[in-house]
Amino acid sequence: MKIAFLLLVIVHGLIHLLGFIKAVDWVQIKDFPIEVSKGSGYLWLTAALFFLIFALSYFLEWKYSWYIGLAAVLVSQVLIIMYWKEAKFGSVPNLIILILTLIAWMNTRFDAKVEKELGLLFASQTNEKAMPHASMDALPAAVQLWLKNSGASAQTGPQKVRVDQAFQLKLKPEQNDWYRGKAVQYFNPVRPGFLWYLDLNILEWVNIRARDLYLDGKGEMLIKLWSLIPMVNEKNNPKIDEGTLQRFLGEMVWFPWMAKSPYITWESVGENKAEAYIQFQGVEASGTFTFDQEGKFRQFQTERFMGGDENAKRYPWIIIAQDHAIHQGIEIPTLCEASWILDDGPWKWAIIEILSVDYEGG
Repeated sequence: MKIAFLLLVIVHGLIHLLGFIKAVDWVQIKDFPIEVSKGSGYLWLTAALFFLIFALSYFLEWKYSWYIGLAAVLVSQVLIIMYWKEAKFGSVPNLIILILTLIAWMNTRFDAKVEKELGLLFASQTNEKAMPHASMDALPAAVQLWLKNSGASAQTGPQKVRVDQAFQLKLKPEQNDWYRGKAVQYFNPVRPGFLWYLDLNILEWVNIRARDLYLDGKGEMLIKLWSLIPMVNEKNNPKIDEGTLQRFLGEMVWFPWMAKSPYITWESVGENKAEAYIQFQGVEASGTFTFDQEGKFRQFQTERFMGGDENAKRYPWIIIAQDHAIHQGIEIPTLCEASWILDDGPWKWAIIEILSVDYEGG
């Protein structure tokens, strides 16, 4: 899609350049039907330069490229109105360019919102009072073995975590094919919170941006088509608050030292199982962690509300680890599957591959 759009912009710009060439009479252009005066020729040149610069900035993914795109369409459409009889069909590529330029603008706004929220996620860390972490001896044996063998037993861990993910997603249980995208997720292990940002193409020309947030005890879920049309917008909802905290609890397997956090307590529920309870800002959540004989994390399960409406029901929500690898000295699950266990059977809705982990959150 990007290449086709860039070709459209470049060709459209070059057509405007022909108008300038004809105006200054550098060469004879017999197939250009418009008689262009020298004065208006410079408008044709301006439009051409705007389109070509826009194509370059769009290709380089400059976040303010949409300014140039809007300027190009504006100048071009003025010229089309001036020479309407001969140039009216130029309005079609202008409309296409305008629509995709507005989408680029909405993407910029969406990204700016995410950047602002990311700042808020870590803003309070400097004022957070240090709280004692649990000693290893106070943890269930299965959790101790997990922390020891993962390399996380001797540390409290960095204050910021960034996890880059390749994400496969199904939006409905009856969906056959997987949608593929990339996500980046930031965690605050000091003051429990996270921000998750997904860029997903469900069709060649159809893009979805999603952002999940857990901040100061409040959860939010936002999904927009082309960063413009809301598909999901859940917030100020106790069910979403609880669900996002449950997600934070399960996903701490990517920064295992969180298991010793003062916000989390543990209870042994079997030889290789332990129940974790987390409390933060008046919200409580829990889940069961399962490990193998070597102390590797294998599964997390909790009872989670599916959605936030008044009729939302709790269903088992499960994360299963399929593979592990070492990142920055810590062994973590690097291929996970997430499923709901619904009345009609299991629905595997996500496959998450960990591409990289930065334990300084950069």
